[in-house]
Amino acid sequence: MRAVHRDQLVGTLLLVFGAVWTGVVYLTVSPGFGDGIGPRAFPLGLGVLLVFLSALLLVSGFRKTRAQAQEAPEEDAETDGFTEKGRAELRMVASVFAVIVAYGFLMEKIGFQIATVLIVAASMWLVLGIRKPTVIAAMAIGLAGGCWLVFGKILGAYLPPGTWLPNF
Repeated sequence: MRAVHRDQLVGTLLLVFGAVWTGVVYLTVSPGFGDGIGPRAFPLGLGVLLVFLSALLLVSGFRKTRAQAQEAPEEDAETDGFTEKGRAELRMVASVFAVIVAYGFLMEKIGFQIATVLIVAASMWLVLGIRKPTVIAAMAIGLAGGCWLVFGKILGAYLPPGTWLPNF
C-alpha cells in the first residue's frame, strides 16, 4: 500500500474514531459543577484534537494524491508482500497493541502504579529497544510516580488499586 493511500485510510479511521469518541464523551460524561473545567473537558478536548489532526492527515493525503496525479506517471512496482520497512512497521503496531492490551489487564489485576511501572519498562525494552537498566528504571518509576502525583493526588482522579494487590 502506498504511503499516500495509507495516510487517507488512517486519516479516515482516526476521524471516525475521534468523532465517535467525542460524541460518546459529550453524551455520557457530566460537565461538572460551576464555571470551572469539569470532568468532561479533558476527554472532550482530546476527541476534538483527534478529529482535527486526523482531518489534517486526510487532507494531506488527498493533496499528495492530486500532486502525484499531475506529475508524470510512475511505473508501479508490484511486490508480493511486505517490504522490510513494512514488516518493521507491522511489528511495531502489533507490539503497541499487545502493550495496550497487557496494560488494561494488568491495571485491573495489580493496580495503576505497579502496572504502569511494568508496562513502561517493558515498552522501553521490547518496543523501543532501550537496554540501559538505569534509564528504564528512572523512566518507569518517574512516569508512574508523576502520573500518580498529578492525577491521583493533585487532581483527585481515581486510579484503580487492582484486585490482586488492593492495598497498593
